[in-house]
Amino acid sequence: MDFETIFGKSYSDYKKNFRVIFILTLILVGIPLVLSNLILLWFSVQDPVFYEMLIAEDPENISVKFAMVLFLLSLITLALYFIFEAGLVKDSIKGKFKLNKTINSGKKYFWKFVWFSIVIFSFLILLFLALIIPGIIFAVYWTLAVYIYLDSKKTVVQSLSASYHMIKGNWWRIFGYTVLLFLILGVVGMIINLIGLPIEMLFENLELPDLWISFLNFILRDVINLVYALISVPFSILFYKNVYLEMRGKKVKKKKK
Repeated sequence: MDFETIFGKSYSDYKKNFRVIFILTLILVGIPLVLSNLILLWFSVQDPVFYEMLIAEDPENISVKFAMVLFLLSLITLALYFIFEAGLVKDSIKGKFKLNKTINSGKKYFWKFVWFSIVIFSFLILLFLALIIPGIIFAVYWTLAVYIYLDSKKTVVQSLSASYHMIKGNWWRIFGYTVLLFLILGVVGMIINLIGLPIEMLFENLELPDLWISFLNFILRDVINLVYALISVPFSILFYKNVYLEMRGKKVKKKKK
């Protein structure tokens, strides 16, 4: 399939599953972000020093309490995001998302997905540190590894190897698809940020204490990031799922021959 066909199929999948995708994004990404901001706001109201550390770009002396609060909030938010992404990847292969089932899939494959993320991130960091080009090359070769890993009983390394062999001979095509998808999602991100800009300027003109202005801006940033995540994360997962299914189909046909 060419880029236009895969993109169209992905859009169709996204549109068909939008209701479930929206609720999943709200529950596992949106609500945790809002609650995190409310907790930070509460701490800031209670302790002005906490607020000063929060808005400082490079705080010199960070308190233990501040560090612990940020660490715990980040850990919880990240864990829920991993459940979100693992559930989407696993259930995308079947072609349909169901709210409870996708959440359960995310919880079931949570540790497997965490382990996969740690291994592939470590490998890519080493490759990028060695030379940037090998990092880019293998990032493309391993694009489909997460689908193979969650769709089979292969180990992470076996999934990386299977993805490599699946994409071998199609590297430039997958690289081109990735660049095009990145550019399209980049334009979408710019549009969402431009829509949020007038609201941010409006906040700056409100006669409110600096604390409230800061948190209104934090919440606005979270809403912008949430809208972008609602579009970019599920769509990217569906896009590469369709690439994976096409490549897997080709591999099966070759074996039959």
